[in-house]
This record gives sequence, C-alpha cells and structure tokens, in this order.
Amino acid sequence: MLFRSSNLGTFQRRQNKIDEAFKSYDRAIKNDPNLVISYTNRATLFEKAGNIEKSLEDYGIALQLDPNNEAVLINRSMLFERTGKRDLATKDLEQLLKINPKNHKAKSNLANIKKRNGKFEEALLDFNELISEYPNEAILYNNRADLFNLINRFDDALNDIEKALEIDPGYQIGHVTKGEILLKMGKKKEACQEFETAIGLGFKKEKLAELMKECP
Repeated sequence: MLFRSSNLGTFQRRQNKIDEAFKSYDRAIKNDPNLVISYTNRATLFEKAGNIEKSLEDYGIALQLDPNNEAVLINRSMLFERTGKRDLATKDLEQLLKINPKNHKAKSNLANIKKRNGKFEEALLDFNELISEYPNEAILYNNRADLFNLINRFDDALNDIEKALEIDPGYQIGHVTKGEILLKMGKKKEACQEFETAIGLGFKKEKLAELMKECP
C-alpha cells in the first residue's frame, strides 16, 4: 500500500498533477516515515514545483535514514550543482565514491564540476581515465566532447560525440552537444539539423530556444 501511494505520486507527477502527487507522497510518508523512496520522490516534486529548500530538506531526511544511498547522494549533488552550490555537490560526490569507488556517474559528475570551474586539464585526465575503464558509456564521450568543444579542439570533440551517438543513436543530449560543436565551428545548418533531431527524440524545444536563434 505504501509503495503504491509513492508510485501513484510518481505517476501523478509525470502527468503534471502536482497537488495530487504531493498528497500521495504525504500519505505514504505519514503511513511510514522511514520509507526513503517517499522522501526522494517528494524531493523531486518539490524541485519541480520550484521549492529548492524543501527539496533539499527531503533529501536530507532520506540520507539520515540511509546515509549510504547512492541514488540520493547523486540526486542531491545534481540539485546542488544546478543551484550553483558546487562545493556541496563535490562533497556529496566524494562521499558517494567512498561508499562505491566504482560509481562512474559520480566520477563523471566530479569531472564535469572541474570542467565548469575551468580546471580543463584535470577534467580531461578524469574523462580519459573514465573512458578507458568504461568504453561503452555514451555519456562519458559526450562529456569529454563538450570539454573539447570548450577548449576549441573541434576534431576531437566531433570524434567523441560521434562515438557517443554510435553507442546510443537515440541519445538526445548527444545530438544537442553535436549541434553545439557544429555551431561553434560556424556550421549553422548542420548544427540546427542536430537540434531538430534532438527535439524529434523528445528533447524540450524551449531548452534550445537560444541556440536555435542561430539557425538560418
């Protein structure tokens, strides 16, 4: 019954029935205040509703209940990063890697934070190591391609993004990244074709509004 309430809330959230989803999650938490998944699901809903403080509060409760929950640490670190709290994001990811040193998503996210902080050489070393360990992960090639694009190594960027899309042809972000690379190279028509492909695969058009202003 408890999982059913939480799952119902998730279904309602995906249907954009925010108030109903909150009621389902609240009911699940009231019936069992120790059910971690209910807090993590409600945290996601709070973020969707724009209440970052309450989202972080729920993630905090979830981690009090289960300090070694890798999914919660990843999700909270991503929220920290999205809200500009990179130091706290780094702390969560480092904690996660103490729990599971092989979590490549945590390693990749740490490399991304270094990239966004302008530590390009350190980030590149991290991505190189990750790709040698996990050669079939499209996201790693995508992230390294984005780094190469930032430092104007366009041939390397294109090689990596082509590899990412070879691994996963339906990878929405991969098509966006390829479009960004082509756009920076001045190939606007080809870039916009990639953006259209991403939209066709389900990427939200409004997120590409600024980039698509460059389309001929």
